[in-house]
Amino acid sequence: MKTPDLVFRGRRLSSDRALVLAAVQVLPEPDGAREAVLSAVEDGADLVGFAGTGVEPVVAWARSKFPDLCLAVDTADASVAAACCAAGADLILARTDLVGVAERFGAGYAGSAVVDVPGFVLDAGVLRAVRSLPEDVPVLLSVAGDGTPGGLALAALAASAGAAIIRTRHVRATRQVAEMAASIAGTRPPAKAVRWA
Repeated sequence: MKTPDLVFRGRRLSSDRALVLAAVQVLPEPDGAREAVLSAVEDGADLVGFAGTGVEPVVAWARSKFPDLCLAVDTADASVAAACCAAGADLILARTDLVGVAERFGAGYAGSAVVDVPGFVLDAGVLRAVRSLPEDVPVLLSVAGDGTPGGLALAALAASAGAAIIRTRHVRATRQVAEMAASIAGTRPPAKAVRWA
């Protein structure tokens, strides 16, 4: 169940559990997005993904504040993707074909159809029920009921099924279930081992 090493613009992400991508909505007021990034980093996010309007300045701020953090932009607009990559985004989460932009900047690319480019991740969308995941390509997904007990159970099952990245707004809880799933699978030691008599 070891997550495959992922490389986005030279940033190597390697883990013994599913990686956690913090989904941050950027609204016209960027201060809330900046606070969300600070909270996500404190809670253990491996990646931070930005969506919404006015994304580029927040990406630039996050790149300067956290030079080693993997940053993603969630957009269908090629000009927004290019501007964000120029500002420091490492990964494009796209609902349209933005492979050309990813290749131009050397960024990773997460799309809904498999393409043969470096740093590709299959965006499987929202997981609503237990299902098998492809084994030959890294998979990014969100879970229905994100942050609820049912959603966390789905996140644990997705991590056990081999998801490479889980997108969430509830970083700490999702990271804990990804670590738990990896500990149960035996790919990482448990955070605290306790034996009962």
